[in-house]
Amino acid sequence: VSVLYWLISLLAMTAIAFPHDYKTSLGKCNIKVDGEWYDCTTWRHSHPGGAEIVDQFHMADATDAFYALHSVEAIQKLKKMKSTECTNPTPRDAVSANFEKFRHQLEKEGWFRRDWRVDAALCILPVIFMCITGFMISHSWPILATILIGVGMQQAGWVGHDYSHGRGKAADFFGLALGGLVNGFSTAWWSHKHNTHHTFPNRKEFDADIHNEPILHLWFPASDKDVWHRRYQHLYYPVAYSFLYASWRLQSIQFVLGSKNWVERALIATNYILLACLPWKVAIGSILLGGLLVAIVVTANHQTEEILESDSPYNFIRDQFSTTRGIHCSNLVTEYLFGGMQYQLEHHLFPIMPRYYYPSLRPLVKKFAEDNGLQHHISGVVEIIGMNYQVMKKFSQPL
Repeated sequence: VSVLYWLISLLAMTAIAFPHDYKTSLGKCNIKVDGEWYDCTTWRHSHPGGAEIVDQFHMADATDAFYALHSVEAIQKLKKMKSTECTNPTPRDAVSANFEKFRHQLEKEGWFRRDWRVDAALCILPVIFMCITGFMISHSWPILATILIGVGMQQAGWVGHDYSHGRGKAADFFGLALGGLVNGFSTAWWSHKHNTHHTFPNRKEFDADIHNEPILHLWFPASDKDVWHRRYQHLYYPVAYSFLYASWRLQSIQFVLGSKNWVERALIATNYILLACLPWKVAIGSILLGGLLVAIVVTANHQTEEILESDSPYNFIRDQFSTTRGIHCSNLVTEYLFGGMQYQLEHHLFPIMPRYYYPSLRPLVKKFAEDNGLQHHISGVVEIIGMNYQVMKKFSQPL
C-alpha cells in the first residue's frame, strides 16, 4: 500500500501542464531576443515546446534561454518574424554579454557538430547490445538479464535525453526510438518538461524536478502541508528514487493519450509487448534499477545547490551556475554510468552540444566562471552522494 501511495503521489506531482491541456491566461505574449520584441501571441500555440514556456517570458528577455535550446533553423524562423526595436533598451548585464561571446566562439570552433561515428560507438550500439543480450538470457540468467536491461534502460535514458536536445532528423529519430522502444517514454512529454527545467533550474513553481513533495522535501513545508513520513525521508529516499522510471512511464502514457501522437503510442505499446515477454521479475527489476541509477545522478547535481524562490530575480546564466554542481568521476565505470550528466553545468549551458565534448569543455567553463565571478562547484561521486543524504536529513527534521 505504501509503495502504491508513493507511486501515485509521484505521478501527480507534475508542476507544469501538458501542452495539450495548457490554457493561456495572457491575451498577448511578447518576448525579447537580441534587443528586439517579438509578438508570439499566435505563434506560441505552434511552439514545439508548448505555449506555456513562451508565456513565462512575456515582457522579459529570453535571449540566452532561446539560443541555448534552439537549433539554427529555429533561430532563422524567429528572425523572419516581424519584430519591434526596443525603446529605451536596457543594456545586457556583463555576465550575459560575455557568455554570448563565449558561445559564439564555441560555435565558430565547431563544438556543436555531431560525429555520428562517435555516437554509434559510445552511445547507441552499447545500449542495443545490453538490451538485446538481456532479453535473450532473461529466462536462463534472470539476475544478469535484470542488470543488463536495467543499465541499458538507464543509458537509453541518457542517449534519448541527449538526442531530445540535439537537433536534426537523425537525432529526432534516435531520441524517439530509444525513448519509446526501450523505456516506454514519450519524447514530446520529456522535452516539454525538461526544457522548462533547463530554463528555470531549481526555481519553485517552475521546475517540476524539485517538486517531489509529499514524498521528498527539499525545503520545509508549511505546517498544514506537512506529512508524518517526512521525518524518515533520509532513510527511504533511495526506494522512492527507484520508482522514477515507473513515474515517467505513467506520465508518458497520460501525455500520449491526450496528445494523440500515434507514433509515440505505437512505440510505447511495442515496449510493453516486449516487457510482457520477459519474466515479470526481470521486467519490474529492470525498470526499478534503471530508475534508481538515473535518479541518483540527476538529483545529486541540483538538489544539493541553491533553491530559488519563484519571484527571485532571473538571469539564465547566473542561475545555471548557482543551481548546478558538477561531478568528478574517478574511474571508467562511473564515468560511463553517469552518462554525461557529471558535466551537468556544461550541459545546462550548452544542451545542444554532443555530450562527448563536455570533458574538454569543463576547463573553459571553469575559466569563464573565474573571469566573471561565478561559482563553479565540482564534487566527487562519494562526496556528492553524501551531500545529497545530508539534504534529505536536514529537511526531515521537525518544523
